[in-house]
Amino acid sequence: MPAPSFVPRRPRPAFQLPSFLRRLPWSHMAWVGLLLYFDVQGWLLRQGVLIPPLKDNFWPLAITTDILDSGLFYLNWLLMPRLFARRQLGLYLLVLVAGLAAFCGLRIGVSYYFDEVKVQGVSQPLAYYVQVLQSYYFLLGGLILLLSFFVRLAGDYLQERDNRQELEKQHLRTELELLKTQLHPHFLFNTLNNIYSLTLNGSPQAPEAVLRLAELMRYQLYDSADDLVPLSREIGHLQSFLTLQHLRLPTDDADEAIQFTVLLPPGAEHVCRLPPMLLLPLVENAFKHGDLTARPHVVRLSLRLTEDGQLHFLVRNRVAPEAADPGGVGLVNLRRRLALLYPGRHTLAITANAEEYAARLSLQISGG
Repeated sequence: MPAPSFVPRRPRPAFQLPSFLRRLPWSHMAWVGLLLYFDVQGWLLRQGVLIPPLKDNFWPLAITTDILDSGLFYLNWLLMPRLFARRQLGLYLLVLVAGLAAFCGLRIGVSYYFDEVKVQGVSQPLAYYVQVLQSYYFLLGGLILLLSFFVRLAGDYLQERDNRQELEKQHLRTELELLKTQLHPHFLFNTLNNIYSLTLNGSPQAPEAVLRLAELMRYQLYDSADDLVPLSREIGHLQSFLTLQHLRLPTDDADEAIQFTVLLPPGAEHVCRLPPMLLLPLVENAFKHGDLTARPHVVRLSLRLTEDGQLHFLVRNRVAPEAADPGGVGLVNLRRRLALLYPGRHTLAITANAEEYAARLSLQISGG
């Protein structure tokens, strides 16, 4: 019975506004929209629908008052980063009170100039405007200042959050690049040691080893720069590495001593993607601390992908006598990369006894 085809489900990304929309000055646009809303509302009221139509200079008055309202709004807007954020609260409140008083005086003067208040069609003196409108404009100015304060506070918080997220992304990218650069010399050091041992023994396999190393370095130079590569490339890279390790063993025993089993649904190796050189440290570790004289099996590897996108990688090797602790920079870097790239979506279990060392890695590389 043929195996079912593998079609991974991609996780749904969180909704985000396009970048050009996020760059728009939403706070200022909201303020202008609020002014226009009240202007249009006031204009409609004067068209005789609810009250008798008034023949006055509505739009000059509306534009003038909008300018005064915006002046008070942006006075607080500019003062907050210069005084409030620097904890100069006394000076901040003093300037706001002065600005509020100036706002009330100017609004009363504008109302008087445009003859805005009439009692039974009769214009009123300036003293009447001061007596009637000062409380109203004081309350209106206070509301404008509160609105400006909370809008600026919310805008600063969102900007700080975006900056913090961007810094975290930059830090993550930088740290991953550093981990990659640490992996490359570590791998090269181990492989050159292998080639050195071949040349010391005058092995005719040394040129082939150099060729295999060139193939591996080509993968590192051109493919490891990508964030993700197809699973097929990572498998090919591991197979090239294992071919290089075959050269260290007798020809008759190499195929049985090093076994690599791959169990994947049809087409999965081309669909699924994972970070380059993520599996290599476990394989390197097996040969670095394994017993190459053990027979019949030296290293056994198994790579399996389930239908729900779980990748299982098992590496088992015989432990060399008096071997050092099978850790080192390779596994340390691998654990850090897994924590950064697959938080909460991976497990790495290491088990060891006197005879065998085993590393089991499980990754959720696609949506379940």
